[in-house]
Formats: sequence, C-alpha cells, structure tokens
Amino acid sequence: MTQKIFVIKSESKYLKPLRDKLKLFLRKTRFSSKDRAAFLVAVGEACTNSIRHTYQGEKGHKIRVTVQVRKDKIVFKIRDYGRKINLSKVKTPRLPRKKPHGLGIYLLKTMMDKLKYNTTHARGNELILTKHRKRGVR
Repeated sequence: MTQKIFVIKSESKYLKPLRDKLKLFLRKTRFSSKDRAAFLVAVGEACTNSIRHTYQGEKGHKIRVTVQVRKDKIVFKIRDYGRKINLSKVKTPRLPRKKPHGLGIYLLKTMMDKLKYNTTHARGNELILTKHRKRGVR
C-alpha cells in the first residue's frame, strides 16, 4: 500500500494547489485518466463541503486528505475537525435541481464506488471515498 497525506486550510484558495499536488501523485497510480479526473473532482467537492458546512466558511481550520493506493482500490479520507455532520439531514436531491447547489454528495456517490462517513471522532467528520480498480487493469 502507498499512502500520501495532504493538509490544507479551510479556504477555497487552497483547493487548486491541493488538486495540483494530488494530480501529480495520482499519475503514479494505474487508474485511468478518467478515474483520476473524477478523483480530483470528488476530493475537491468533499473539501468544499468541509469548508462550507463543517467550518461554515471560517478560514484557517485544518482539512486532512489521506490517499491510500492499494492493489485493488484507492481510498480517500477527508478529515475535518469542525461541526459534526447531521447525517439525517443529508437527503438525495431531486433532479433537475432548481438551485445551483446541493448536488455534492450525489456527485460523490456517482463518481465513487463507496461513500461512508466516520462520525465516531470526538470532533469533526471523516468522509471515506473508495474506488475499486477495474478487473484486468493493473
């Protein structure tokens, strides 16, 4: 297993540098360019959710992104230390949307094979995103 940890502050200006570093790291994996592009969108969306919802736009807080590349899958863990998410309020959106927001979790579910929230931490949230490697691809 190969693991890499990225840490950013809770400001949108740090999302592009994160995606740039993540893009370089993902090139070393054997996932398709289409999958790698989806990973960048997914991690960016997850971090944006932390900035907007967990930290409520407050700057300067930590978001940790851990990437674990395994033989059969890749796992992203997006960890924040702010307000706990209320999973009962996370609803599947009605499509088409009338508002320009509210599709984040829906998009994450469509891009990744598995989405799980670890809410056992004393403070904050951890979103775990998993994508399995397609058979026959090494």
